[in-house]
Amino acid sequence: MTRVLIVHHRWGYGGGEAVFYYTIKALHDAGYDVTISTVDPPDLRSYSDIVGEPLPSSIKFARALNVNVGVFTIYKGLLSGKHIGRGPYDVVVVTHGYPLIFGGELRAPMIYYMHFPPVLMLDRFWSPGVSRYDLRGPASYGFAGFVKSVPLWLYFQPFKLAVSRFYKKLVRAVSRVLVNSTYILGAFKYSLLKHADPEMAGELLSRTLIVHPPLPRAWELLKLRGGRRLPCVATIGRFSSEKRYDLVLEVARMLPEYTFILAGGVYGRASKAYYEWIRSRAPGNIVVKANIPAHVKILILSKCTAYLHTMTGEHFGIAPLEALASGMTPVVPKRSGTWTDVCDNGEYCYGYTKPEPEEIAESIRRALEKPLTAPTEHVEKFAPERFAERMLRVIGETLEEGCIR
Repeated sequence: MTRVLIVHHRWGYGGGEAVFYYTIKALHDAGYDVTISTVDPPDLRSYSDIVGEPLPSSIKFARALNVNVGVFTIYKGLLSGKHIGRGPYDVVVVTHGYPLIFGGELRAPMIYYMHFPPVLMLDRFWSPGVSRYDLRGPASYGFAGFVKSVPLWLYFQPFKLAVSRFYKKLVRAVSRVLVNSTYILGAFKYSLLKHADPEMAGELLSRTLIVHPPLPRAWELLKLRGGRRLPCVATIGRFSSEKRYDLVLEVARMLPEYTFILAGGVYGRASKAYYEWIRSRAPGNIVVKANIPAHVKILILSKCTAYLHTMTGEHFGIAPLEALASGMTPVVPKRSGTWTDVCDNGEYCYGYTKPEPEEIAESIRRALEKPLTAPTEHVEKFAPERFAERMLRVIGETLEEGCIR
């Protein structure tokens, strides 16, 4: 039996975890001997919530750490590579997008699913949110602003050094690279030319393939189509500052005649603080809810007309894809994988070029007055079955080639 190691640093409910969980399912169902390596302890409930069935009992576990890490979350990806150079594995599949610190030389070919080139987390164009780690000079921000910025700046410096140092080693080691969207393929090309070895870019890109993340429960979402919808606007996602939910508040103030719903998960201290900050500033026409149950989420997806996504540079976007599948009309930033792949470059969504409330509000009006509906065939491209087919084909081809970089 072919032995596979799947590496992912955490468990949870994001698009990255959907890739992780459905990769486990695809390989197990195809008869592979599967071991998974994570930094976080197993969260079996999140697996069953997303996949719709329990984690198979035959799956083996190889924790990268024997202690639980509740802080320093951006460093988890750097720690998850402990078992990559160890163990009797025939192929390694990495389903998170961080660089790795290898425990030794590779013994098996490695397939790397890159949600986002980690080295571009340092780039202000590709990652505008990186500015929150800046050291703020007292001349511009005052002494209090300077002191407040020091802890985050210190927190980020080791990660910045590690990413810069290990990215070249990472891209040289992989046998195949998978990216989640056309947008991220462009980011990967840029990262190779600027931060790796330009001479190897062409050869590595020939081994790079777009494999869209799976849409959990795609067929259930498609059943939500049809019926009368209300003139309301929904935004669903994890409460985190890079999501730019402050824009949702500003747009809601500009469109007082419509109801807005902002709902999502709250995980950890920073997420809770951001949720409370948003809730305390919400105008009267917006409902802000945390950790809504599944049946409430389904109700929102089945009744609201428009979906607003405010994260510029979104790598892919499972939440707007869920909205599209259920029959809503997404409004999304054009600089994102959501626009290029989920929306098929604007065929099924309205877009905005800058994160400015006026432009977004105009797009919202258009979405409510003239909704767009993506054909069922477009949504089916993101079904878990299609994802499994692509992953199994890539893994099979990699095993046939048997090359270790």
